[in-house]
Amino acid sequence: MIAAVIAFVALLLLPASDALAADPSLMRLLVVPSAGQLSLVVELSDETRRVSTQQTTATTLVLDAGPIAAPLQHQVLNAPSGLSLVQQVAIDESISAEKEHLLRLRVTMKRPAPNSVRVVGRRIYIDFMVPDVPMPGTTARTTAAGSRPETQKADATGFRQTMSGAASQFERIGPFLLSATSSPTPNPAVLSAVSEAITEVQQSLRGVKPPAERASSLQLFTSAVSLAADAVRPDFQGDRTAKARQSLAIFAEAKAQLQ
Repeated sequence: MIAAVIAFVALLLLPASDALAADPSLMRLLVVPSAGQLSLVVELSDETRRVSTQQTTATTLVLDAGPIAAPLQHQVLNAPSGLSLVQQVAIDESISAEKEHLLRLRVTMKRPAPNSVRVVGRRIYIDFMVPDVPMPGTTARTTAAGSRPETQKADATGFRQTMSGAASQFERIGPFLLSATSSPTPNPAVLSAVSEAITEVQQSLRGVKPPAERASSLQLFTSAVSLAADAVRPDFQGDRTAKARQSLAIFAEAKAQLQ
């Protein structure tokens, strides 16, 4: 659930001419925090035809979108106080190889964070994973032989709660895992941030004792998390993307068994 919506800026831009009226203009930027994630939302006046991103440093992300209808003036927007990840957003205009005007955002973060981009209508979302969101605690308990049915039921409930929390966390990691492993030259800082989040999931599964009928689902889930951890290892020499996709496929099977 969205905890807050913080408007950086509201820019109302008129098209430069009727010929450019079909191209979008920047309307506003929003920061939308939610559980385990923070999204920087770029709202345009219309859908864009082109979006690309480049991680120029461990803490700097550049997004280009366009073409846009009107030239933009350079602006630097400082994030509201108390925002834990985004430090600053610079708004600029760039020119493409086809001589088109593009919106350029340079996002400066306070620390490295995995990110992915999605386009929904006239909004562009830059989703950042926030790894310091508390993970659900491990609440499953070992069922002793001869336990009363009430205790067994409580243990099964604890297992479901633990697995549900871990599954939700790993599901949020999925897009960042694919984004981090899809580059021919992955950013070490981004791989490290994703690795830390995966380690949290591994720790939450450690020592969990499943009911007999749920043992296979735990094994599948553990295998999926292990494959994901391999995919973001700094010294991994294989196909990172294939390993990440294999991890998510096994996780999907584990999740289906858990439901």
